Amino acid sequence: MCRALQKFSLVLALWLLATGAVSLVGSVPVRAQQTALEDIFVVRDVALDETAQTASAARTRALANGQREAFARLEARLTRSVHRGLATTIDSDTLGFLVDAIQIDGEKTSDVRYLANLKVTFKPDAVRNLFRQSGVPFAELRSRPLTVVPVLATPARYLLWDDPNPWREAWRNYPEGTGLVPMLAPIGDLADLSGLTVDQAVDGDPDVLARFAERYGARGVVVTIANVFEAEPGLLRSDIVSIPVGLPEMSTFSVSITGRDGETEFDILVRAVGEVRDLIEDEWKAASALTSADIAQLRAAVPIVDLKNWIDIRARIARAPAVTNIEVVALTATSAEIVINYRGDEARLTRAFERFDLILEGTGLGQDIAPLSGNDQTGLRALVTHVVRLAVN
Repeated sequence: MCRALQKFSLVLALWLLATGAVSLVGSVPVRAQQTALEDIFVVRDVALDETAQTASAARTRALANGQREAFARLEARLTRSVHRGLATTIDSDTLGFLVDAIQIDGEKTSDVRYLANLKVTFKPDAVRNLFRQSGVPFAELRSRPLTVVPVLATPARYLLWDDPNPWREAWRNYPEGTGLVPMLAPIGDLADLSGLTVDQAVDGDPDVLARFAERYGARGVVVTIANVFEAEPGLLRSDIVSIPVGLPEMSTFSVSITGRDGETEFDILVRAVGEVRDLIEDEWKAASALTSADIAQLRAAVPIVDLKNWIDIRARIARAPAVTNIEVVALTATSAEIVINYRGDEARLTRAFERFDLILEGTGLGQDIAPLSGNDQTGLRALVTHVVRLAVN
């Protein structure tokens, strides 16, 4: 037993020594990150325009419809397309309970008409509980940005940086949106031209594309290859193949967009951007969604350098969306030992930590040493199976 305990202590000490040097670094203030996460439950720019017998009646109807529209947008933000529908079925009392605050700007009225712009802030816990009680998987973890590389396939060759490339322009001009996955279109400057060729993009060169993503501060790249052709006389169509690189939650996918009467090539490509974005969002939500309220637990060591450093790290851990509770088991001048309760699986917790510049790593301990069970107080204490540390800038 003593040898086992010595082995446990030695391995843990080596882990702390190896990771302690980087615990001095934190890249983004915790308060700013938490604000970004809470902002997920805020819906802005809901246009109100209602007509009724009186301006007062029009205002009442506009505010009611506007809050329902805001919840529909929030539902679309947090859930996959196949799981939506709550916004059209919940009653007014439930909807009112979900709303924390509203802000009205730009009010204009006439005798029978009301116009305004509405911002709605929802109660995070109330929304979460509604989804859980309704059995709807949802995600509230915002991804780090990814970079899109728009390649246009023509009968003669592939185009990336050449002009004109309407596929690249469609991505650059598309509104950013308010989803969980920020998508960055490349600028197309000299650094882009020298850093990535069209052949490297089409071949999916992992090293080159990883450097390209790093330039944009992105966690990975999606190479999207689109074409536009005449499917039948007077009817255009576009087929798009999207190849993710450095994005483990995604696999290659394809979509086809059939043109409508009067649509130009650019119109079809703009619609295609929307379709690709929706599919990428769905993939992220599928990988990050909570499917139940079950609580998991792990025991972790946290290397620290002083009290201020520990307070900062603990605040980051507590604010990760997956975490429900933290228990401090032991605290010394150089490390803390904590028990983390969290929802979802470990992969989801790891992604949640990444948003707060935290790295969660397994220690490999626990395979040779059994933890305590039942009321047996003679064995070893529960094992530290993970290390949580700050990422390096």
